[in-house]
Amino acid sequence: MRISTVVLVLDTSSIINGYPTADPAEKYTVPEVVEEARSTTAAASIGILIDSGDLKVWGASPGSVERVNEKLEEIGGELSPTDVRLAALTIDLAERGMEPVLMTDDYGLQNLASTMNLGFRSVATPGIKSVFHWEMTCPACGKTWDGDLVTCPECGNSLRRRVSRRRL
Repeated sequence: MRISTVVLVLDTSSIINGYPTADPAEKYTVPEVVEEARSTTAAASIGILIDSGDLKVWGASPGSVERVNEKLEEIGGELSPTDVRLAALTIDLAERGMEPVLMTDDYGLQNLASTMNLGFRSVATPGIKSVFHWEMTCPACGKTWDGDLVTCPECGNSLRRRVSRRRL
């Protein structure tokens, strides 16, 4: 029987909003979050967290970054490079036998986590209620397409980006 260890993966907003400091779980983030947080009011506190060992800063593996980018392309999602690396770190920690929970208020990141079966939790917002899949639709003929198309292959009109939802 495998016993997994719950760990928290923190994004910039969770650090700024005072992530669960009382939670005894190990806490991880990526170097890009540290850089983002250092340009905010959380600059002093993030330094203390790192120096005390309460926050571990790890880089995400290139393979996991690639998997995240492939999933984003599949669902038509867009995330910042920092958020891509946070999702990838979550995958890396899961592959090490841990049970990572991504702490984020970013709905796009929550949407990706949900589609990849990654654990996540909101910090200061209610969180997502539906999973979004972005698709391109033609206002003229009504056909829908996945991918980065600009023009409808059927009728030649300009496509519009729209979301389809699936309740959680």
